[in-house]
Amino acid sequence: MILDKTTDTSGLTQVVDLSDELQPVFDKAAEKYASCDIELYFVFRCLPDEYGCKSNVRHVKAEKVIYFDMTVSEDRYKTWSKSKQRYALSHAFYTFVSAKMKKYKIDHLDRDAFIADMGAWLKEIGWLQTEEEAELNEMQEKYE
Repeated sequence: MILDKTTDTSGLTQVVDLSDELQPVFDKAAEKYASCDIELYFVFRCLPDEYGCKSNVRHVKAEKVIYFDMTVSEDRYKTWSKSKQRYALSHAFYTFVSAKMKKYKIDHLDRDAFIADMGAWLKEIGWLQTEEEAELNEMQEKYE
């Protein structure tokens, strides 16, 4: 399994930096699920609401790639602290990936185990915090 990502954002938010935090998660997934001959490619889009972009997934069997194209609101994210953006992005990402992975049968992949592993690994990097944890981090950010 190969996991990779890119971003499409204006730079008014922290989405690029936050998506970079996923590298250890991608490394662990690639190692544990090495027998899966598939690439999961994530596109993080943080765009103005007026663009009307929606999140979607596309499976290109010939290339053995599933493209996860996730869109979040630049209009909202640009007003939030990095901690609040991390909280929102991490929960949006995990919910999106969990729901969409269930739709695909991938050889040598236990989807439920993969989704559970992703959740655990995301928590290891500080993603999927509770709302209270995110608020505490936001307060700490203000004093740094």
